[in-house]
Amino acid sequence: MYADYFLLLLASLFDLQTMINICWEELEVLDMKLNVSKSQVIRVGRAYRREASCITIDGKSVQFVKMLKYLGWHILSAATFTVSLHELRVRFFFQSCNSLFAKCSNFNEPVLQHLVNSKCL
Repeated sequence: MYADYFLLLLASLFDLQTMINICWEELEVLDMKLNVSKSQVIRVGRAYRREASCITIDGKSVQFVKMLKYLGWHILSAATFTVSLHELRVRFFFQSCNSLFAKCSNFNEPVLQHLVNSKCL
């Protein structure tokens, strides 16, 4: 069994590595594993651009990323905690258009364009 949607928030990389080691040991007791290939580290704070030491899980390096997706939210590496709404807006727009087109497929183009402009945008 794997631990899905596991998030650790810590003040330093040293603390993060310590907490990962503790979690790894406890998950082994529960017969669970962390999937290193799906694990990521993102840095938030003044030093987010600095080169960082390697974080490891079971001797394998964890990838540092500039953006990660957690429960549908896109968290960005930045000086302050930042969430990108771009992906949510794009997804909402396409879902709105697809729903509209499914229900109004026999409408002509000017009517569909007006509906998209007034309801989806």
